[in-house]
Amino acid sequence: MKTTKLMERIKSIIKNLSSKYLLLPLLLFSAPLAAQTENSSGVSPTTAFYVVVVLLIVVAILVMLLAVSLLSLLKAIVNKGMSPEKKASLEKEPSWFAKTWMKWNDLKPLEEEQDILLDHDYDGIKELDNHLPPWWKALFYLSVVYAVIYLLVFHVFKTSPLQEEEYEIAMALAEATKSQKEETLVIDFDESNVPFADDAEALADGKKFFEAQCGMCHKADGGGLAGPNLTDDYWRHGGSMTNIYNTIKNGVPNTAMIAWESKLNPIRLQNVASYVKSLRGTNPPGALPPDGELYVEESNSKEQ
Repeated sequence: MKTTKLMERIKSIIKNLSSKYLLLPLLLFSAPLAAQTENSSGVSPTTAFYVVVVLLIVVAILVMLLAVSLLSLLKAIVNKGMSPEKKASLEKEPSWFAKTWMKWNDLKPLEEEQDILLDHDYDGIKELDNHLPPWWKALFYLSVVYAVIYLLVFHVFKTSPLQEEEYEIAMALAEATKSQKEETLVIDFDESNVPFADDAEALADGKKFFEAQCGMCHKADGGGLAGPNLTDDYWRHGGSMTNIYNTIKNGVPNTAMIAWESKLNPIRLQNVASYVKSLRGTNPPGALPPDGELYVEESNSKEQ
């Protein structure tokens, strides 16, 4: 009866452990495939390598936990059939964990410390000739091996790019992607007939750029700071949509207003110009006084 209960207990524990731990090898084997799939989206092989290494370490730790659990269970089963005298003799011996800890740290028992005691004596304080722990030396040797592999991969055979090269590759890919997107843009206007973009998405895009790049001179609300107020009817270079578009695109010589033509595509220029145009009449607090010539809209619309 007791044996049947123990077997049922073993099956239950193994089932629980397998459901918790033994599914991770499947994750480990699927990691390279996932990394390969993500590499097409821009994940570097180096990142995929480190992901696999971390998964290997996790699986190794969990396998060790599984082994310890099974050993504890087997020990409990063995102790069930032992006599009290045998149990007492075993309890006097160090546990498996204690023995492993002593082995990994190369510790000497207290009764053997006299053999490794040095002659140095500092006010009654003596020194033991202990060696470095084996786990520390193992980590040191692993780091040396890793350094050699790193040197061969990145500097001798150059099979993988360094960080600077990865950055340059990523920037080149981003530039190529940007160029491809710009090639697909449909531009049905030029500097002479650029229309006002009145949809919310375009104005939000223009606002985001204006607050980030133009707010330092014109304030985030357009009220003016080092640059002029953009919310009234007075403009230095014209207040029509085409005037504003051309000012943003070509800049103003000998001023802080730079040309954005090389940095923004026509759609983004239109969005920023449209947002600036939409600031008319907002009258933010602390705005600068009028500066420039009065501009009167030719029509009630904001298209010109």
